[in-house]
Amino acid sequence: MGCRFSFTSDLWSNKGRDRGFMAITCHYIDDNWILRKKIITFVPLPSPHTGKHIAQSFYDKIVMWNLDKRAFCLVLDNASSNDACIKELFASTSIKDDLPVQGKLFHQRCGCHILNLIVQDGLGTLDDEINGVRNTMKHIRHSQARMEKFKLACSQVNVPYKQPAWDVPTRWNSTYLMLELALELKQAICRYASLDKRYNIKISDFQWGAVHALVAELKVFYGATLKLSGTKYPTLNLFFTEFCEVLLTIKKMATSPYPFIVQMGTDMLDKFDKYWTIGNSLLAIATVLDPRCKIAVVEYYMKELCPETCDLFINNLRNCMKEMFDEYVEANADGASNQNQDRLSKSQKTGASTTHIISNTRAGLKDYIKEKKTSDAPKSELDEYLGSDLDQASVDEEFDILTWWKMKVPKYPVLSRLARDILAVPISTVASESAFSTSGRVLSPVRNSLSDESIEALLCAQDWLRASITENGEHFGETLWTNEGCGYEG
Repeated sequence: MGCRFSFTSDLWSNKGRDRGFMAITCHYIDDNWILRKKIITFVPLPSPHTGKHIAQSFYDKIVMWNLDKRAFCLVLDNASSNDACIKELFASTSIKDDLPVQGKLFHQRCGCHILNLIVQDGLGTLDDEINGVRNTMKHIRHSQARMEKFKLACSQVNVPYKQPAWDVPTRWNSTYLMLELALELKQAICRYASLDKRYNIKISDFQWGAVHALVAELKVFYGATLKLSGTKYPTLNLFFTEFCEVLLTIKKMATSPYPFIVQMGTDMLDKFDKYWTIGNSLLAIATVLDPRCKIAVVEYYMKELCPETCDLFINNLRNCMKEMFDEYVEANADGASNQNQDRLSKSQKTGASTTHIISNTRAGLKDYIKEKKTSDAPKSELDEYLGSDLDQASVDEEFDILTWWKMKVPKYPVLSRLARDILAVPISTVASESAFSTSGRVLSPVRNSLSDESIEALLCAQDWLRASITENGEHFGETLWTNEGCGYEG
């Protein structure tokens, strides 16, 4: 495969062994333009979990897979040790030498983790507005008798019965789902209050209104988190617009009639500003490589949110894209796919032919010189792509960006390679985190004597086998790496 590989990594601690493990997941788009992900390692991490130890473990593993010279991006959460990891990788290894644009876009922060931090800051002081609903859910779920009364209340007010559930306060998405469920069951909850004499929790109309307002605000964050947590479709091209919509939502909170919503928006904005300023250009580049967006969408949001820096941002974005594209042109210069060279050769041949025609006479010399001055220089693939119209037909429809780029390979042979590597970058570490739900079952109290090699083999084998089977049980033939290409065979 002629692509680069991106990685996500996360840490997990096993209480039974009192040690940490590191999962590394590899992400890439294969030659058929299908997004792939594979867990390539699950290994113990030496204590303490410093940036140096994380960097060394990561680098050793990708060298073992012969991927150190084909790396593109590493997505990590926002722990300070991960920032130290990137510095250590660049300082003590040679990985930077083989990265595009000198590794400027190598480190990407987990977008879902950023959203989580923003919302947690906003919800930090809202216990009074939430506790009424939380305590109601706990009260009803306390016994089977109360659940039966609640079912009766649902039937009396014609509300479909759903089992009450309360949240985990440290997980804001569970709080959102609890409040959303409470609004669906509002009439049944009010009716239940008259059926259960022990129920003494009062939720006023104003409090219900506050819950409704809070759910409306959190819905944007919840939707963005779901969309960006996907692992079966590209997500990097979605983050910039989702992040901008989140900021617009936060700013609108200042006009809410509920003081706690206004305060929540203020707290969120402080946290948002921190992560907006440390974001890199890769997010915007991925958006530009979405044919429904290109630079127009990036420019629109920047003018809405940061009009004073919009021109500078767009200029830097263009320069960064050109730098990356030029590197890809140089890397593919010997291939027959370099359409720019073909065009230039064709232009030169035409010029030589014309020169031969007029060499025997001076009568057409002036016309020839005029024609040469006014003729347009051959455009690069990047210029042609940016200069073409947006794909408006796909704006409001189900859109498969990988299929779009696959169809455009003949037209943009080099730019499509760049798009292939960028769109393979995930915006969250969900793929690596998902390994921990499995590892918790593998390393159960009754299976705690498994060797580290057995643990890694079980987790990787399960992930690879699942990835090789479609929903109807048929295998689709594709190996991750071959002995000839990378030293291992999937």
